[in-house]
Amino acid sequence: MPNKAYNCVLAVDIGGTNARFGIIDANGELIGEMNTLPVTLRADGVADEVELVELIRHQLKQATQRVDLLPAVGISLCGNVDRATGEAVLVPNLHWRNVPFGRMIQERCGVEVQIATDVRQAALAEALWGAASGVRNFLWVTVGTGYGGYLFLNGRLYGGSHGFAGNFGHTPLDEVDGYMCGCGQRGCVETFVAGPAIARAGQLALAKEQSQLLADLAASNQDEVTAPMVFEAFEAGDKAAQRILERVIFLICQNLGAAVNLLDLDMIVLGGGVCNGSEWFVKRIDQRIRDFLETVEARRDLQVARESFVDSALWGAAADVFAHRGIVGTSLLET
Repeated sequence: MPNKAYNCVLAVDIGGTNARFGIIDANGELIGEMNTLPVTLRADGVADEVELVELIRHQLKQATQRVDLLPAVGISLCGNVDRATGEAVLVPNLHWRNVPFGRMIQERCGVEVQIATDVRQAALAEALWGAASGVRNFLWVTVGTGYGGYLFLNGRLYGGSHGFAGNFGHTPLDEVDGYMCGCGQRGCVETFVAGPAIARAGQLALAKEQSQLLADLAASNQDEVTAPMVFEAFEAGDKAAQRILERVIFLICQNLGAAVNLLDLDMIVLGGGVCNGSEWFVKRIDQRIRDFLETVEARRDLQVARESFVDSALWGAAADVFAHRGIVGTSLLET
């Protein structure tokens, strides 16, 4: 017999390579352990949506044997989602365009589906249970494989006219000589500050023979530099790594400072693999961003925090279900 638990839901966070599953209750507590499984790709490199739906159905079946679940599932997806229809409009990492993923889950699993982009779900989790609980105006930011965020204004999530507000990672810095971005533009901020950009800068330093330490670290990885290697080299005092990361922090603070000046925010919450991998990185952003803020009040009062969860988007997927069912957090949803 399943264990009794108060208002539990299966939450799913689907990324470019893995899907993470967790049973979460209305207090934001994880029941048991998270489960991470690989996303299956077809021969053409496109994620198999039918296989993913079957994976979710199997996880639901297993979860119902452990706890009494609400007849719903919360989904976080790494791309643009039409929340009204459940359609995955554009998910570059999965090579999806206009996939009716929410409807497919609902029809196959027979449950209510709440589905949204990962940054939106993460912002909801932080507003309900995390670092931004009680904060009226904040920006959730992820620095990882990509760079972007979601807005929370006047006590509610704010997606703008089409649900894409906070997409500041695609502000062009260099439209002529910049790198191509996955969005189709050239020279977006994301191409200078995300994890792959840090790795690319490290690779360039290696090619120019600017860092023996990076060369030693990369030797164990077929001479390919990764972002964690750059951070490891930085911690060891490597000058090239220091230049790379200070430049990344400068660009992030310049970008986020403009957002604070425009919207008069109370807080920035930082998440994603790059931020979670280095406490120093977050502290340095907290220090450096003050140089880009216009008012004395902003420089004095702005809070910078790290995300509160192992996977804020997973917790947010659960929160989305609870909020739409009127259990908790309903007042935080978009108007």
